[in-house]
Amino acid sequence: MFPGSHPCECAEAALRLKRISYTRVNLIPAFHKLVVRSHFPGKTVPALALGDERIIGSRAILRRLDELEPVPRLIPEDPALRTRVEEAEAWGDDVLQPLVRRVAWAGLRRDTDAMLSYATGAKMPLPRPLLKLGARPVAAMAWRYNRATDEQALADLAALRGHLDKIENWMDEGVLGGEAPNVADLQIGSAVRLLSTYEDLSPLLAGRRCVRLGKTGFAPPVGSIPAGTLPAGWVPQAGA
Repeated sequence: MFPGSHPCECAEAALRLKRISYTRVNLIPAFHKLVVRSHFPGKTVPALALGDERIIGSRAILRRLDELEPVPRLIPEDPALRTRVEEAEAWGDDVLQPLVRRVAWAGLRRDTDAMLSYATGAKMPLPRPLLKLGARPVAAMAWRYNRATDEQALADLAALRGHLDKIENWMDEGVLGGEAPNVADLQIGSAVRLLSTYEDLSPLLAGRRCVRLGKTGFAPPVGSIPAGTLPAGWVPQAGA
């Protein structure tokens, strides 16, 4: 994994909820692809080594963990609820996850010191002075790879309130936010958890019920993108 990655936090929360012992290996964003590709059948994180088995991606990892340790169960047994939960999980993975990532890199490109804040306390493969030296090119590579242009980030921010409403509608319907966390709670909760560390978004998230999805099973967030990093006027006003 690499620090600050919401899909990685999703997988780690599942390991924590199931009380499965694991070793966390932190990599450097952008360069992580080279390391992962040398050991796994892919190049993205999270990547889980389970004995000789190699698993890529948060959704695949959560399903394998449910097979390995069925308590607590992350995929509902009720067929109707399972269908709805998996629909929400797929939306969290395919729509919300990349949006949160694009907004992050739009900010981190402007404040590379903020990127290092997400690695606070983490055992990294390089000393902090070298990480700081490489932060700007890493942010530039990740920004380009994720197509986090200013135009795209503005569109993502404009759509964010509607996405938060969608999440809270699922909570009202019992798809999310139940007593026992499910795969959609972890997938969406990890993204909302990361959003809560973008200080420019604090007014937009204030009072939103969906913020609590980022707390169950997750460690307290580390790191932040300071207020004022995004240009004035980018973030829609709450209630506007």
